[in-house]
Amino acid sequence: MNEPLTLRCRAAFARKLAAVVLLGYFSIAVPVYLVLNGNDEGIIETLLGGCLYLVIAAAAIGNAFGLRCKMILDDEGVTFVQSAGEIRLAWNEITAIEVGGDSHTWEVEVRTATANHRPSALKCLRWFGKPKSLRQAVETLERYRAAAH
Repeated sequence: MNEPLTLRCRAAFARKLAAVVLLGYFSIAVPVYLVLNGNDEGIIETLLGGCLYLVIAAAAIGNAFGLRCKMILDDEGVTFVQSAGEIRLAWNEITAIEVGGDSHTWEVEVRTATANHRPSALKCLRWFGKPKSLRQAVETLERYRAAAH
């Protein structure tokens, strides 16, 4: 029996890390702006600024939880650790592993007989082509899947 292999797609992790850094910056910049210029604005603008801060802070926290996304592969199957939970799939349940996405992102779709799963551990921005780390993750998934059959 092989030890479980834990993988992260570097491109997907980098996307989440960049979002956390950017949103973290704005979650500091908005309150500073409101404190320094809050007396010049009306109460409505200050309240809207406060609401904007809450949205930015919530998005930063949500993306920070996304940093825990990873895949754990073993002889029996794969576990996709998500922001708020886990998806466990046995190798014999998986019917296909495909790379797709929309106009902004690359996504890996793991198909089973009952559902299609798009794990956030394998979602990358579509800027410069398909990331090498995403292809490597899919190749590793396929290799483990083939070895299990």
